Order: sequence, then C-alpha cells, then structure tokens
Amino acid sequence: MAVGEDAHLKGFSGARRAKMWLEGTMRISGAYANTDSPSCARRLTLAWPHGGQTFSFDLGGAMRGAPYHGDMFCAEVKNYQQPSDQGTQFDEFVAKCYVACQNGHLLSDHLMWITWAPFRANTWSQLDSPKHVETAVLLHHERVFGTADRAAAESAIDPEIVAMVASRLWLIVLSEKQETLVPLKDWEAIVAAELIRKGEQW
Repeated sequence: MAVGEDAHLKGFSGARRAKMWLEGTMRISGAYANTDSPSCARRLTLAWPHGGQTFSFDLGGAMRGAPYHGDMFCAEVKNYQQPSDQGTQFDEFVAKCYVACQNGHLLSDHLMWITWAPFRANTWSQLDSPKHVETAVLLHHERVFGTADRAAAESAIDPEIVAMVASRLWLIVLSEKQETLVPLKDWEAIVAAELIRKGEQW
C-alpha cells in the first residue's frame, strides 16, 4: 500500500472512530462525515477568500442537551499516534475556522480538533486563546486577506471574529480505552425512549 493511500485510510478510520465516540456520548445528534454523501461534503466545504481553493472539515452535526442544545458543530480529526506536524496543521485549521465564522457558516457554533496524540504540550493551554488564533490566522494571511503584506493583514484582521473563534474552539484528545468509556447500548435505548416520549428527536 502506498504511503498516501495508507494516510487516507487512517484519516477515514479516524473520522469514523471520532464520529462513533461523539455519538456514544449521547450529546451529539445526527453526526456525519464529509465522505458520507455529496450533500454532507457540501455542508462541510468552504472556500478560502483568496486563491481560488476550497477546504472541508471532516465531521459535522448537531448537539443536544444544555448548554449546547440545538447548536451545530464541525470537526477536524487527526488519527495520529505522535504529535507529528499537528501544530502546523492546527494553525491552518484555526485559519479555516476564522473563515467559517467570518462567513457565518451554519455549522460553526463549535469548532472541534479531535486527535489521539497531544501536541505543543508547553503551550497547550494557550492554543484556544485569542492571541494564538490571531497568530494562526496571520500565518495564512494571503489566503484569508489576499495580501502578501503582513502589516496590511494585521490591520485587516477582525478582533471580534478572533474572539469568536477562540470561544468556539474545542481541543479533544482521545485514546482507545476512552473510546470504550461511553454509555452502554442498553442505556442509550432507555435515553432514546425517554426523549421520544417527550417528543424530542433522538
């Protein structure tokens, strides 16, 4: 198997596993991957403001239960066992999140980065800070703002959108054992029956 094919399969497997875990928490309703259907791919695909390229998130869906009931989410999944180059990829993800929030993307109430390997341990607590969001966006200023001039990009960045992205970011680190620590199927059936009885969607 070629290296590229192996990476693609690992990514597909990671998205499937993350979807199953999210649904297993019973706080996610109707999660879907960008590979599930053309319509799912369209919902999760956006265009960079400049450069004529598009990007897509791996997962999307709705959330249930306070304080997130009815909110929508999108997620990027990294099926890695080591930190690898996640820091660089995370910065690009943050820039994508900025574009999504700037465009009023309907699935961007919550923006999740899901991985099996932590990264940037020394600055982990700052990765969802407004300062880091601004830094990450400016690393991709040509595609976001259409200028090669860093100073012009700095003046164009919107601090309100920066704060919005920071408040919506989730950093989730999974493990194989953690994936099993979800309610049992029998319990899910009880909860589903109760929600249906109340007229709520399962």
